[in-house]
Amino acid sequence: MSPSEPAVFTDYKFVVALKAKLDPGIALNAASHLALGLVAQAARGGDDQLAHMSFLDFADADGGSHSPISGLSLAVLQGRPAWLRRLRNELMAADVCFTDFTSHMTGDTYREQLDRMAQTPEEALDYYGVAAFGKKEIIDPLTKKFSLWR
Repeated sequence: MSPSEPAVFTDYKFVVALKAKLDPGIALNAASHLALGLVAQAARGGDDQLAHMSFLDFADADGGSHSPISGLSLAVLQGRPAWLRRLRNELMAADVCFTDFTSHMTGDTYREQLDRMAQTPEEALDYYGVAAFGKKEIIDPLTKKFSLWR
């Protein structure tokens, strides 16, 4: 690595875990919202989470910039609904940067989505996905039941 090249923190990782058998359009919507929320969560965290996300400028041969893109890999996984709820709770207990996305966050306007969420107990939520960023040593054991998204 050259002195001008930023360090990539290979002991960190991104993961997006989605509910198995989601319609592809719903899955893409959920994954996109999860990724956006994860970066926002890291930015407001006040610690080095955002720096550890290793955003880089991928320059092309013509001098064009393709940034910011993380130098870290992002695993997209799938699993059972109960696994998503458990993953969310385990990430919260481990104090890992995470976000989640439920069926109540789709359709209608954002105000109606907020109202639906406010009227629904957590145990009744249908999780479409959970995203996390943190140290591999913490995240890997929590996501071992999940398989790669197909």
